[in-house]
Amino acid sequence: MPTTEEARWWFAEEIRAVAHLQSDALVAACARVPREAFLGPGPWQIARAFDHAVPYRVTADADPRHLYHDVLVAIDPARALNNGLPSFWAHNFDTTPRSSPSSPARPAA
Repeated sequence: MPTTEEARWWFAEEIRAVAHLQSDALVAACARVPREAFLGPGPWQIARAFDHAVPYRVTADADPRHLYHDVLVAIDPARALNNGLPSFWAHNFDTTPRSSPSSPARPAA
């Protein structure tokens, strides 16, 4: 079984593949930022994509390796509030134009 650190790097590569990421820095951030730091202690409720009658499954234990997949994790299941799909957000971060000192961001219209 992989260590948590190995699972994070595997997760980052999974997100690179699913979201077609171009930024190596973003992939590295996916591997370095611990998802569990934002989700509270486990066990966690993982959203079921194809079973709306039973919208969540509960992880067997509090091992953070359960979180290192491209899945939604419940923040408040009663309100169907989840943390956000990693590949969705990574893709948006990767494709959003960034400003630099030589090209400042334009204000929104």
